[in-house]
Amino acid sequence: MKNFFTIIKEIAKGKSLIRTMMNLELKDFKLSGKVLDIGGGKNPSYLRFFKKEDGLNFISLDLMGENKIDLEKESLPYKDKSVDQVLLFNILEHIYNHKFLVNEVRRVLKDDGQVIGFVPFLVGYHPDPHDYFRYTNESLERIFKDAGFSSIVIQSIGGGPFLANYNIIMDYMPRVLRIFLFPFYLVRDSVILKIKPSLVEKFSLGYLFVIKK
Repeated sequence: MKNFFTIIKEIAKGKSLIRTMMNLELKDFKLSGKVLDIGGGKNPSYLRFFKKEDGLNFISLDLMGENKIDLEKESLPYKDKSVDQVLLFNILEHIYNHKFLVNEVRRVLKDDGQVIGFVPFLVGYHPDPHDYFRYTNESLERIFKDAGFSSIVIQSIGGGPFLANYNIIMDYMPRVLRIFLFPFYLVRDSVILKIKPSLVEKFSLGYLFVIKK
C-alpha cells in the first residue's frame, strides 16, 4: 500500500483508517477562488491535504455551529453561479432530503466549477445529529445525473475484507494496538486481493466523487 508510513502516523494521531485514506487522495487537488465547504465543521482534517491557491476565499456552512443552516430545506445563501468549488465531505449520509441540497449545490456552482466530496460506505452508525444513508457508486452517479451534472467521476476508497474489518474495530482499541495490528490486517488483505481482486468493489470503505456541470 502506498503511503504506508503516513497512514501509520495518522493512526497514531487518532485518525480512522477511512478518514486517513480519504485525505491522502486529496493531495492532487487544488482549492482556488471561492470555495464553499458544506458540513465540514471547524478545521476539518482534510484541509491539510489540499493544495491551496493564493487568494483563496474559504467559507464553511454546517448543520450546527456559527454558520448554521438547515441543509434540507434552506437555500444556500449565495447567488446563482457564484461559487468556484463546493466541498461535500461526509455530509450526504446525514441529509435525508439530499436531492434538495444537491440541487442547491448545482445552482450556486459556476459553469466551470467543481464539486469534491466523499461518502462513507462500510462504517458504523454515526449520527451527527442523524445518520440516514449509505451510498453505492451507482446511487451517487444517479443522484448527480438527476440533478443535472454531466461530468461525474467516482473513486472507491479502501481495500478488501480485512481492512474493512480493521476500520470498524479500530475505534475500540488503544492507539498502540491500532498501530501494531494495521500491518497484520494489511498483509492479509493484500494476499486475499491477489487471489480475488474483485473483492475491492465489495468492501469499499467509501467513495470519493469529483463532479462538474
